[in-house]
Amino acid sequence: MIYDLYTTISIYMFVNFICTLVLGITWYKTKGKYEGIFFVLVDFVFQSIGLTLASLQSSVSPIISVVLANTLMYVGSIFLLFGVAKFVNVKLKKYPFVIISILFVTLYSVFTLYMPNTNIRLIIFTFMIIPIFLYVIAVVLFKADVNHRKFSFHVVIAHLLFAINHGFRAFTGINNMKSMAYEQIHQQESALIITSLLLMVYLTFAVIQMIDMKLLFELDESVEYTKSLLSKSQYLAYTDGLTEIPNRRKVEEALDNEIDIYKKFGRVFSVLMIDIDDFKRFNDLYGHDYGDYILMEVAKYLRQDLRTQDVIGRWGGEEFFVVLPDTNLVNAKAVGEKLIKKISSANFDHNDVNEKVTISIGCSDVKASDTKNTIIKNSDVALYNAKENGKNRMEFI
Repeated sequence: MIYDLYTTISIYMFVNFICTLVLGITWYKTKGKYEGIFFVLVDFVFQSIGLTLASLQSSVSPIISVVLANTLMYVGSIFLLFGVAKFVNVKLKKYPFVIISILFVTLYSVFTLYMPNTNIRLIIFTFMIIPIFLYVIAVVLFKADVNHRKFSFHVVIAHLLFAINHGFRAFTGINNMKSMAYEQIHQQESALIITSLLLMVYLTFAVIQMIDMKLLFELDESVEYTKSLLSKSQYLAYTDGLTEIPNRRKVEEALDNEIDIYKKFGRVFSVLMIDIDDFKRFNDLYGHDYGDYILMEVAKYLRQDLRTQDVIGRWGGEEFFVVLPDTNLVNAKAVGEKLIKKISSANFDHNDVNEKVTISIGCSDVKASDTKNTIIKNSDVALYNAKENGKNRMEFI
């Protein structure tokens, strides 16, 4: 089927208007979010206006239908280049493109108004626009970061195909140098314009995909950041800031969990209430800096000698609380004695102060009638007894 060029241009113009409308809606919905999309839209608008003016060759001056029309399409491609560059966060110098735009207008004017030759104009347009397409490819592949290269993959492919298509146009012009009216160029030019039409549709969806991929990437980053904040918030909510072990809230949750397991499955557990002996004396003699050091070191030593499933937390002040799952009173006593020995044999040397530290422990195991409050109270009473009976020891209830 043979198409005259005006019909082909009219079809191209109609499709280009549709693509411009689609991209315009996309720009409006993402307005202000990403740099460069407006420049890409300007290209589509210029292409549409240029094609419209080109279709009016029979009724308007060549200055408008040829020179202005093709200048708009050429300058539009430069806007597209700058739009893609802005989108992928690459800066380009403007003045070289101003110079080549002036050169384009000059050459097109000469071979339209003074030495009219359609094929030479085609060759000029092609050989000046192909480097723009290749520059878009170079900006994405060699100057953009890895993520933006992924986002812009189809934009690169579209420009590569545009460059190939225009290469065929140049080949057509070189092999048909006889000056003739634009509408008399053979069918091959129509086929190339139809190919450009299809590529324009592809480029439209490539740009939309580029935007969508960046949106999805940022959404994923936002989700990961939110997860990170949530994890950090949970850590802060359940961790003692000084000793970096669980706080009372976490320990109470662990205690509630063990009570539930005991009631459902009969698995016993024990608890240890631990207090640093004479802690006030250290603060009074050496200041709170040394007192904080003792708290951190005691927490470290206690944690080192407990199992993975055991839960230790700072109960308040100089007190610590340990939940020992699947542990009866006999085994809990062995754990407590080991902790007392560990602390009493350690050196607490800090800022030229070296003191011995001891702990007292109150121990209680779960009983059928126990609640969380009675378990805590029993261990607290046992701790009181340990203090009354000389400290650095362990008592049971």
